[in-house]
Amino acid sequence: MAAVNSKFDVLRGWEPGGDASIDQSFPPIRVNGVQVRLDPGVIVALNAQTEVSVATSPASVALGTASKPQVYIVLEGNGVDTSPRFVEKVVCLRGKLTVKTDMIGPNQAFPVNGQVTYQMGLLVDQAPTGTTHSLGTVIANDIVADGTITVELDL
Repeated sequence: MAAVNSKFDVLRGWEPGGDASIDQSFPPIRVNGVQVRLDPGVIVALNAQTEVSVATSPASVALGTASKPQVYIVLEGNGVDTSPRFVEKVVCLRGKLTVKTDMIGPNQAFPVNGQVTYQMGLLVDQAPTGTTHSLGTVIANDIVADGTITVELDL
């Protein structure tokens, strides 16, 4: 069961095919034997042991030689949801999807049609130079109304 106070929602995921959204379950990394907390809407990355942790910073794609990191967005986290804590895995999505989320970095403009990337698991404005891995496009900015943005993602 998802947290009722969460402002993260998947508005659309594309059907199976070339642009499908795929859900997978991964164990969160452990720090001193305790799983890190991963809430819905957080951007995560896989490590070599196929555990997920907060995606810290995107790759620079300025020279066209850096590979884009494989990142996911947490759908069902282990913060307040009891099922993921019990099975010790979080459900993550990858692919093309539209989300409404409040998991955003502070002091960001998020202009409509602007590109987004991530920093420390949160969505942030992409630099105008376009040198970092873009995750998607802002289609609505409701920060003033309810603290959220709506974004079309291509993970």
